Amino acid sequence: MKIAIAQVDMRLGDIDAICGRLESQAVIAHEQGARLLCAPAPLLTGTMPGMLMASRGFMHDMLSGLSALSERVALLDIALLVPAIVEYQGTALFETFLLRKGRVVPIRALAALRGERAGEDLWLPPVFEVDGLRCAPVFDFERDIDLVPIGCDVVIYFQAAPFCAARAESAAVASVADGHFRPQIAQRSMWLACVAPVGGFDEAAFSGGSFFMDDCGRVIAAAPCFEEALLVQDVQRGITVPCIEDHLLPHFDRSEWLWEALRLWLADAAGARGLGGAAVVLAGDLPSSLAAALCVDAFGSRNVVGIVIERARALTPQDEEAERERLDRARAVASGLRIRTVERVEPAFSELLDRDAPPAGIVGEGGRRGASARAADAFEQMVLADIAERERALPVRSLCKTDYALAPDACAAGPVGAVAPFGDVYLTALEFLARWRNGSGSTLPAPLVTLRAVRAALAGILSRASLPARIAPEFGARAAELLRRLGPAEVDGVLEAHIDRALPFDEIPLAAQRPDAVAVLLMLVRHGEAARRALPAYPSVSACSLAERAWPASLAWSELGLRGAEPQTLEALVRAELERAESRGAEMGERMRDELVGFVSNLLGITPEQLEELGSEEGRARLGASLPQVEEQIQRSLQQLFEQGGAGGRLGGPHGLPFFSRN
Repeated sequence: MKIAIAQVDMRLGDIDAICGRLESQAVIAHEQGARLLCAPAPLLTGTMPGMLMASRGFMHDMLSGLSALSERVALLDIALLVPAIVEYQGTALFETFLLRKGRVVPIRALAALRGERAGEDLWLPPVFEVDGLRCAPVFDFERDIDLVPIGCDVVIYFQAAPFCAARAESAAVASVADGHFRPQIAQRSMWLACVAPVGGFDEAAFSGGSFFMDDCGRVIAAAPCFEEALLVQDVQRGITVPCIEDHLLPHFDRSEWLWEALRLWLADAAGARGLGGAAVVLAGDLPSSLAAALCVDAFGSRNVVGIVIERARALTPQDEEAERERLDRARAVASGLRIRTVERVEPAFSELLDRDAPPAGIVGEGGRRGASARAADAFEQMVLADIAERERALPVRSLCKTDYALAPDACAAGPVGAVAPFGDVYLTALEFLARWRNGSGSTLPAPLVTLRAVRAALAGILSRASLPARIAPEFGARAAELLRRLGPAEVDGVLEAHIDRALPFDEIPLAAQRPDAVAVLLMLVRHGEAARRALPAYPSVSACSLAERAWPASLAWSELGLRGAEPQTLEALVRAELERAESRGAEMGERMRDELVGFVSNLLGITPEQLEELGSEEGRARLGASLPQVEEQIQRSLQQLFEQGGAGGRLGGPHGLPFFSRN
């Protein structure tokens, strides 16, 4: 039987357009003999729909659209498999709707209900048949592949996790040559149909690269990466068919896949706003130049406007020369990318403002940053907003993840609806992206693609970073001195360990050598929580974005390490309490034994010396020989004791037994 994969890029939740596109794909797939068409996972609800799942109106419109689509394709005699995230029994469920013969069947919810009635596991991958081919849809390959029932013919993997530069398997077919997918499929002897989305969906980006793998682990057919495609393949168990050799498969290259994922996300972000171009400020530095190149790749050079602003901050001949060089670099970037430019002159804010005294707690040159510099930043964003509105273009900011982590306060003021495509990419990674981009043509000037340019960009970020206002000015100057001694790789290494990997303070690189500098960096990250929530949207392409890692905005605690102390953990407390309970139980058991022995010895009239003798082997032997007489004596003593207790004898408690009354 032939299965088709529709690797299409549509605006998230545009139900009518999505259903229309799937209908056209079904017609083409039917013409090629396909009996089942699979749609990508995030088309209808994205990857994190939130409260959209609970919207009765959205659910009604989605199911109505799918019902109408099922009726329209019924005449084609082809089934459609459309995934979506829905609410089921108060929780999120990755549902798979089977559209066949005019009906819409929620496969996973139906299987869960049947399993609940039969007392089976509710969330085992469901199995359904199309023309005798047993199919099992899954959404988490690593977790679900071992749960697929034996006897299934093909696993349909709907990739729901977005592209992540740290996870090669998120690149679908480009990860197969590195050993992903193949071992599990070959071991279980099933076919695999990997349905990989393509494009941007809110904060998620997908790279495409859908593929079919046979039951021997060989890639039989693959769709291109970073573009739409319709892939059709005949699935035949037990038959050897031609395959794609490993050296012909796309190979995951981190810089290339990251760049293309950002390009797709940027284009879709503009399309969702009804825009077809971009406006970006050219500051003559690496981040802004690279952002302009990304915009050109996403929209074409004719649809990108570069903004060059001449700064009025030169105080010395050296400052004037540095400003001329900066402007020359910005114009050279615009010329190399062949984009239009708009130039503005920054007002002399130092003359317009009544004061230029910086507030306390600013980390920058000399530990402080002036009011005129902040006003100049605001002017730059005002010009960007004005040009973008005039050109009906998307305002693009060149902020990177290092900006978001350390200096969100200075970056918050910006155009409404702006985006920052590098918001989840660290500053040091931009150099590698620039080198890869220049590999297809030296569009960025060589001086910008150097470690010196990265150092200059980091200095600019640190000059905008701010500590809490309650911090004394002298501490701000000390913090600035500590951070100036760190290189870009050291700063980003600390941030990556803290944010992406959530390592404790003492395991962060540099914590042992420079704990004070690491503490300042972590304090800056914590202090920026509130300001980060007002920054532009960005795609999540790392192991953990700052949005995913968000802490309470009013949090006062800042991690400073254990300082040699033993770590306190919940597990340690639990173990200590269990050991205490076991020790107390042993003590209580010993006490019970002593009291019972004393009680019996009183009944038998045995002295302490005799008890000690019974503890020896000879004593226990003599006790065994006279055991019948001892039993008879115990029975007489107990009978006499109970009669005395019942008559109000001297022994207390319900049965006149002191031990059992107290315990």
